[in-house]
Amino acid sequence: MFDSNNYLQSILAVIILGMAGSAASAGDVSMSVSSREAYVGSPIQMQISINNASDYEQPDLPQIDGVEVRSAGAPSQSSQVTVINGRRTESRSVVLRYLITPRRAGTFEIPALTFKVDGKNVKTEPLRFVATKSETGDLLFVELAGKKDKVFVGQPLEMTLRIYIKPYRDQDHELTLSEGDMWNMISEHTTWGSFQKRIEEMANNRQRPGGKEVLRKNAQGEERAYYMYEIDAQVYPTKAGKISGDDIQIVVNYPTGLGRSRDPFDSFFDDSPFGGSFMSSPFSNRLSVTSARPVVAEATVDTTEVLPVPTKGRPLDYRGAVGQYQIVTQASPVNVHAGDSITLNLGIIGTGPMELVQAPPLSELPELKQFKVSNQPLAGYVQDDSKVFSTTIRPRQAGITEIPAIPFSFFNPETEQFETVHSAPIAITVKKAESLALDAIVGAKGTQSKTQDKAQSTAVLEPSFVNVDTPSVLTSQQPQTAWNWWWLSVILPPVLWVVTLAARYRHWLVERMPSLRSPRHRCLAHISSATDQSAIADALLRYMQKLFPAKEATGIADSSSESAPTIGAMRSAGLYELAAEAELLLEQLSHSQDSYGTRVDFEEQRAAAIDLVNRLSTCMKSRSKRQIRRPQANRGRKSKRAGIAHSFVLLLGLASMSTTVMASETSATAPGPAPQVVLSQEQREILFKDANESYREGLALAKTDVVEAKDGFLKAASKYQMLVDAGISNANLYFNLGNAYLQSDQLGRAIANYERALKLQPDNRQFQANLNAAEAMAQTADTPQELTGPDRNLLLKLKNVNSILVKTVGPQAIILVLVLSSLTFWGLVIWRTMGHQLSLWKFATLPGFLLMAALVSMYLQADNTAQQGNAVVVEQHLQLHAGDGEQFAEVAVLDSAEGHRVQTLAHRGTWTQIQTRKGQIGWVPDQVLELL
Repeated sequence: MFDSNNYLQSILAVIILGMAGSAASAGDVSMSVSSREAYVGSPIQMQISINNASDYEQPDLPQIDGVEVRSAGAPSQSSQVTVINGRRTESRSVVLRYLITPRRAGTFEIPALTFKVDGKNVKTEPLRFVATKSETGDLLFVELAGKKDKVFVGQPLEMTLRIYIKPYRDQDHELTLSEGDMWNMISEHTTWGSFQKRIEEMANNRQRPGGKEVLRKNAQGEERAYYMYEIDAQVYPTKAGKISGDDIQIVVNYPTGLGRSRDPFDSFFDDSPFGGSFMSSPFSNRLSVTSARPVVAEATVDTTEVLPVPTKGRPLDYRGAVGQYQIVTQASPVNVHAGDSITLNLGIIGTGPMELVQAPPLSELPELKQFKVSNQPLAGYVQDDSKVFSTTIRPRQAGITEIPAIPFSFFNPETEQFETVHSAPIAITVKKAESLALDAIVGAKGTQSKTQDKAQSTAVLEPSFVNVDTPSVLTSQQPQTAWNWWWLSVILPPVLWVVTLAARYRHWLVERMPSLRSPRHRCLAHISSATDQSAIADALLRYMQKLFPAKEATGIADSSSESAPTIGAMRSAGLYELAAEAELLLEQLSHSQDSYGTRVDFEEQRAAAIDLVNRLSTCMKSRSKRQIRRPQANRGRKSKRAGIAHSFVLLLGLASMSTTVMASETSATAPGPAPQVVLSQEQREILFKDANESYREGLALAKTDVVEAKDGFLKAASKYQMLVDAGISNANLYFNLGNAYLQSDQLGRAIANYERALKLQPDNRQFQANLNAAEAMAQTADTPQELTGPDRNLLLKLKNVNSILVKTVGPQAIILVLVLSSLTFWGLVIWRTMGHQLSLWKFATLPGFLLMAALVSMYLQADNTAQQGNAVVVEQHLQLHAGDGEQFAEVAVLDSAEGHRVQTLAHRGTWTQIQTRKGQIGWVPDQVLELL
């Protein structure tokens, strides 16, 4: 039975628990400090508690003048679950801790902090505290002394930090702490200023300053014993005026009592930056410091004065160096073409702060006006007493013979004068730019459409570097099918000769090849050679089934049931009389020679069968001429002339299919990658316009300033590449990009883009001319080595000769010779086969030789193309590794590899396995290859 009271109690309990859970989930934030009073140099702890929050952001550390604030470690988290009378409550808390260290006496306020808790901004209440300076008295003194009366800004100054600590003596135990014990009392909250680096070096080497007991006057002028610790460091003043020690504050936890108890400073010593045995307490298991108070001392400074570097007589290339320096330079390579990069290394050696030394402003030096120099500041690295800078410079034109002396200016504090030193000049050789377009720019007055017209003459084209700037470049294209029509001239003539030969000698072929005979002749032959009635019946029935196919009859015709379908088909065709005669004859042949009591002559039956076959053949021919309706299965029967015509059509179809397949194999391209950038049509047009303008500017500067010209070509190439990355696949765009890459000395990328242009337009001779010119510029370091053996040497020589021939006369000329020689040779052979008197040796030898030579040339060219590979190397120096990473050993090193093709074998991550034309196999990074 349903208990309504229990149900209501359950609902009420759920609501209460939900309200409790909601209350618990509300974030509760509070901030507190461990003490409202602090000593200067001694930290207090600030704590921020966040309760019942699922998400929070740490607040930004406040900036308080005279107070140092830093984190005390990672946040601590805790959770608690309580169950009272069946009610379960859960609470979570996160505590953020910070160390607040006052650096001077006064009253300070920690401002209200605002940060997010559970997606909402929360704000703490501000807190105030007071910092007082502990009475140091005569317990601690700090002095900062320089070894010179005056220095200049940036000049190295040897400084000494002296710390005097009065030894602590315990009267009850009659014990005086040693100088090591007193050094360990220095607090980790001490700020060392310019001596911080030196302190860290000693701590890393597990060292500390050695202390010695000396006599020093206290504030009252009385001499007392102190432990003195000296720390030497070299500092570089950054501003004029008196040497300041404001950034140095020594804090010592001076002991006030000893006792035999657990050392309360164990944790302090463990966290000390000095660590190890030097910072561990010497009182463990013996006497230990049971109480201490912080004492703080500021450094008193001597009268060393820092002078500013004078402005009078300051050289224009001065960059703040103070001291004494020398400069040396080194360049590589020293034999270059105009516009090529030269790595220039500068070494500055001197006595000043080397980490502060800046490189001379190379881009502003008039000595380097003949070079293109980056105006970006150079970052160097310090090595011992020198600093090395590295940059690249590019000669603007040919004929430059040296890199002039590079000046370096500095201020010498010993002479108080500015001085300039120079490096030694470096002899270099700068040749004319190797880039093809900088020597001969073709078609400057013409238009690209004329140079790329497919109806051009067969003369060898010169490369053209006038880019296409029509809007159609921004329209993607599909690869064109290169239908190799000329293969028909190779396939059809021999087929025609075979057909002519078969027609001329058909009787001879029929006599010697029974399978070529007609069904009638085969039937008559079987009947003539039959030795019994069953053989005659079988031959006759098969011929009838050939003429009037119905249900297929199997076996030998020994019963009327097997011939009935065929006889029925004859009657259906209207041949009632012949059907009756055939049925009677087959019935007679199925019995013995005594037919129905009458003896029948076997030869008479043979003659009757032959006569029936002839009459059937004559009847079918006459019916075919009158186009009398025949069974459906015989409607496809054609004359011999029609069969020959079908054969020609079939051969033409096969030839077309073969050429189409071959064309698809050579011209098809792999699916393009997904666009890497997304550009609107307007953005594409703007990029295309800018790229064309940059390219034209490069052409205009090609003869006067090679460096600026190449910079223009680089800008054009980058913008053309952005259009390609946006997914535009256009032959003219690839052509433009190839020209820009070639002009900017990126030979491998130029070749790859010319290849892509030819993929889309295989018959474009201008693209091929530019590709040939670019490939001719590639060095031959990757050319396959000559193979051993006479046959392979001969094949290699043939390929080399054929490659020269194709580049000289062009592939179109080879195709023309192939077509004409094939038609001539096979035409003469067919003419002779038809019975005409003709001397083949006299007239067909030359065409046959040319035909064979052209076929061999086309084969070698196709084989050479197949072996070239599917990727182009885009770097000059190529290292092949044994695996997919730099950590694997090098298996080969190829110099002058740019522009050469390789075959990709495998891909893993960002590495690709390749095979060179020499057969070398190894792994290279993806960025050194351009896939075709």
